[in-house]
Amino acid sequence: MKKAHFTYLHIGYWLILWLKELLFGFQTFNIGDLNFASIASTLSVKLITLLFPICIFYTNFLVLVPMFARRKRIILYVISLIILFSLLAPIHKYVYATLLPQKFSWYSYVYLDKLNFWLSFQTLLFENYVYIFFSIAISYVGEYFETQKKQQELAKEQAVTELAYLKSQINPHFLFNTLNDIYALTYQKAKEAPEAVLKLSELLRYMLKESNDRFAPIEREIIYLKNVVELYEIGQKGIAYIDLEINGDEAGKEIAPLILINFVENAFKHGIVNDAENPVKINLSINESDFNFEVSNKKNNDYKDKTGGIGLANVQRRLALIYPDRHKLVITDENDTFTVNLNIKNI
Repeated sequence: MKKAHFTYLHIGYWLILWLKELLFGFQTFNIGDLNFASIASTLSVKLITLLFPICIFYTNFLVLVPMFARRKRIILYVISLIILFSLLAPIHKYVYATLLPQKFSWYSYVYLDKLNFWLSFQTLLFENYVYIFFSIAISYVGEYFETQKKQQELAKEQAVTELAYLKSQINPHFLFNTLNDIYALTYQKAKEAPEAVLKLSELLRYMLKESNDRFAPIEREIIYLKNVVELYEIGQKGIAYIDLEINGDEAGKEIAPLILINFVENAFKHGIVNDAENPVKINLSINESDFNFEVSNKKNNDYKDKTGGIGLANVQRRLALIYPDRHKLVITDENDTFTVNLNIKNI
């Protein structure tokens, strides 16, 4: 509950309580006795008497419970309550035995002549013990919800931090390899070098711009994916066999940026790309509600990577954080082929 709503709730409660006491107060008058003076007197009396429960409630709620009860200092809490009622007892005695009778001709108790410190103490306790328990309950309930809110905020901050870290780990191998390929092309003065530099600049621009956003348009992710494939083909000097197929209408749809590239890089890094009969297959299809992405490649069993699939673990964690209940990732590792199938619902 917002603090403003909480404040309005408190004000509303005490206002309703004051109006209720006013109704009971006016019932003691005959219709003919009601006038401006009697109404003003009743309003003042009921407001003054309401100050005792308000003082007890908020002193306990804002000071005593947080300082002692919630810190398990029960003895100190009980002592503080006794001190509070001891301080209020003389004021109570003065208000009910002197102020109200003399200034407003208002007599609340039949035992006013016997009202003393101890009797005022007991009267305060008897009339306001409900507010003591009420303030304790509200304080503990408020603490519970505040703790839940902080835990949710902390979990959100941790997720954002973790996502930022995971994004920072994306593409280092691919970029270094691409730079090496471009260096070789420029050294050889190959005609593909300018095109490769242009595509790499587009990749870097996309990575810097979109990686800070939670989602990016799918059409931009597809352009990024195509540039990656074309750069890889340039680096392989035309002996890379990659089938990229895109179906469906991506207009108006979004996806977490730099998710798909991990699967493609994994296929390039661990698969055989120079076999015309077994090309790397990349299939992306989009319909009204689902997004499907599949990458399959022939395995290069002669190549062993010591990093152990860090990229796939990275993207699996990102998917779990961004699409916790909306995605299905199936990784099939067979003797000769490796296939990744990703489905995202309600894209």
